[in-house]
Amino acid sequence: MKTKKMREYISQLDNLLPVLIKHLQISDPNKLFGINITLRQYLALDILVGKGKCMITELSQSLGVALNTMTELVNRLVKKRFVEKSSDMKDRRIVWVGLTGEGLKIIQRINERKQEHISAILERVSQRDRQILIDILKIVSQVMRKVEMDSLKA
Repeated sequence: MKTKKMREYISQLDNLLPVLIKHLQISDPNKLFGINITLRQYLALDILVGKGKCMITELSQSLGVALNTMTELVNRLVKKRFVEKSSDMKDRRIVWVGLTGEGLKIIQRINERKQEHISAILERVSQRDRQILIDILKIVSQVMRKVEMDSLKA
């Protein structure tokens, strides 16, 4: 059973997280930046920036969506000319997805605006408190990864 103090921490965190997510994470790129792109499309493009070309199956796993949902999402990005698909030369069943120049420009534009938005928030917090925030988030992220790995082993 959780202690009273732990329940208070959980309650406070439960109240704070929606505010933090709303202001620090892109929830609607179109609304926030006026760019005609959904959150999942943004996340897919962001993954491609980090990985370069990857298979649709990799994208679906990274985003935690079904393969057919990912295929539809990629097809919409192809229509917008943000990504291009290509077949694997050795195995035609494999479809690779890569950013186009236009896709790279869009993701860079969104990320620049995202950084400006977060900077405007963090500038109002002392340097010491910003570092404390980062340190705590690192610790919590490490614990979350460990909990996730432990649950996969069970």
